[in-house]
Amino acid sequence: MKKLASLTWLIFALIVSSTSLANPSASAPSAESALPEDYWQALLKKTQHKSLERKLAEEARLQLNSQETQAQAQALATAKQALKQAEQRRAELESEQEQLETQLQEAEQRLQIRSTALGEVFAVYREEKSNLFGMLSNARYSQQYPELMAFAKPNQTEERLPLITDFYQLWQALQQSWLATGQVVNYTAPWVDQTGQIQTSQLTRLGDLQLMNNQGVLRLDDQDLPSLWLKQPAHLINTNQAFIAGKSNLVSLDPARGLTLELHSRQPSLLERVKQGGFVGYLIIILGLAGLLVAFIQSLRLWLEEKRVVKQLAQPEEPQPKNALGRILTGMQNASQAQTNSAPEVLEASLDELLVREGSALEKGLALVKLLAAMAPLLGLLGTVTGMIATFQAITLFGTGDPAMMASGISQALVTTVLGLLTAVPLLLAHLLLQGRSRKLARIIEAESSAWLAKLLNQAPRASKQTNQEVKA
Repeated sequence: MKKLASLTWLIFALIVSSTSLANPSASAPSAESALPEDYWQALLKKTQHKSLERKLAEEARLQLNSQETQAQAQALATAKQALKQAEQRRAELESEQEQLETQLQEAEQRLQIRSTALGEVFAVYREEKSNLFGMLSNARYSQQYPELMAFAKPNQTEERLPLITDFYQLWQALQQSWLATGQVVNYTAPWVDQTGQIQTSQLTRLGDLQLMNNQGVLRLDDQDLPSLWLKQPAHLINTNQAFIAGKSNLVSLDPARGLTLELHSRQPSLLERVKQGGFVGYLIIILGLAGLLVAFIQSLRLWLEEKRVVKQLAQPEEPQPKNALGRILTGMQNASQAQTNSAPEVLEASLDELLVREGSALEKGLALVKLLAAMAPLLGLLGTVTGMIATFQAITLFGTGDPAMMASGISQALVTTVLGLLTAVPLLLAHLLLQGRSRKLARIIEAESSAWLAKLLNQAPRASKQTNQEVKA
């Protein structure tokens, strides 16, 4: 806009100057205001120079616009050519994609037809391979032949169909597994001892039934390293050591593949069972031991008393105060001497008193043994009730999903019942034996005392008759 305004003023100045030159009389200035002629010429040259500059600048601008237009046109043509080529490439790719999809469909149809024909064969292959993996998971020879496990391990990401080489490999793996189940092999491999340390030594495998070394039978769980069973019978270890050393042809074999040893290892010891009974179990054991101690002391006392009574029977004329029969005879002699003319009823009453006194001494402690024998089953029942209460509390808190939470209460209930019965039976037997022995000894003492009293009563009438005859004479 500035250039257009300058150009307008320039044209206006040229028109004015040309008009003034054509009509000098009309526009001639006065003598005071007239300018020199050089001024106008300089102004004209200057105006022409600027007009030329503007013209050149306009031509340069037009030429630049023309070049930009040509470049844009050329770029547009290039872009149109590239777009045309891209469309042609897209059409080619779409055509190629259609051809590939057609080929893929045809290949899938052919594969489906072939798979249908060999589907049963492939299914049998996969089934046998899965069975082989299950057999190797618990096999005693899986550590010795790790390549079998590597082959049989299922691969979830593999989608290809089995090849003929896979069938040959499966047959070789099955044949090797069958042969391994009937072999007795010695080989060196790592194993875990009872302290959890990894040892490497010679192992002996008996087919697929047992794996052992000099320290005992080994267990194999979840493809970990073989480890020793925590508890093993001593005779099993000794027999297997002699077999491994070649000193014997006998071997202790678990046909259940370790289940028998597992039951043996899980079987609690006597102390562990007693601990399961808790406080009630300890109380039953203490009472049982106390009853057995009392029964033993009473049995020993009766045995000594019986020996002294037998010795006294050999010498009835010399009563000894250290035995029951001797004390009774001594008491009867004193009673007969103190009451010479007493009636027989008085002597019999004295004898009964002595028999009762000595009989109660013979049965001393039997009531306590009988009481403890009666209390033991009742305490066992108490432990059963408390154990079931603990079991029901565990069921209330944790439910029945975890049997281990209920095992403590059930163990207490069963163990206390067993302890009560085991305590009551020997105490009852001891009570019966001691009671029979004491009664037998009491009958012997009673019989001898009665015989002595009868002899004394028979001698009294004879002595009185002899005295009467002497008095009459």
